[in-house]
Amino acid sequence: MAGPLDVGELTILAESMIRHRRLTLDELRKFVSTAQIPYRSKCMDALSLVRQGSDSPKETEMRLVLERYGLPPMRVNYTVSDVLFGNGAMTTLDLADPSRKLGLEYDGDHHRTDRRQWMRDQNKRMRLTSAGWVVLVITQLDLSDELHRAAFAMNVAHALSNIDGRPIVVNTPIPWSELARRRRKMVRPRRRAKRR
Repeated sequence: MAGPLDVGELTILAESMIRHRRLTLDELRKFVSTAQIPYRSKCMDALSLVRQGSDSPKETEMRLVLERYGLPPMRVNYTVSDVLFGNGAMTTLDLADPSRKLGLEYDGDHHRTDRRQWMRDQNKRMRLTSAGWVVLVITQLDLSDELHRAAFAMNVAHALSNIDGRPIVVNTPIPWSELARRRRKMVRPRRRAKRR
């Protein structure tokens, strides 16, 4: 199955498997590292990009697009504890940079066609905006091809620039293998120096 999929698609698949509790991330890593499977290195690259907590493939895709364009990492399904719905429930954002109060929400078509969902989304965004958050809404069009993905990354960079008051640079897309290498380097445990 890994052959026709790129590393991003494999990452989305792995996060979906974890989300639906088919396997744990550790079980998936152990399987890929020990089984005799084709495209093992591509699978290992994908696993290095996996983050737990994503609620949908599109949330994973949004996160990966931003990472490939070199933007700062965002928190997945971030709970905004001080912004509550009328019933007292806390709000969550698909992706967020809490230090900058920037949130991203992916709206599939049901967010438009389901009246109740649409009203809930509007209420949520009003409450977040009133609390000082900037909320960007992303749709399938923003992820549909490389031109739209680049525009999406630039829109997020522009929002970050407005918040920070300084330019945020958007890179050309980082190749999957390089992105995976960087992630492995970030999460690799540091070895302690031996005492003499």
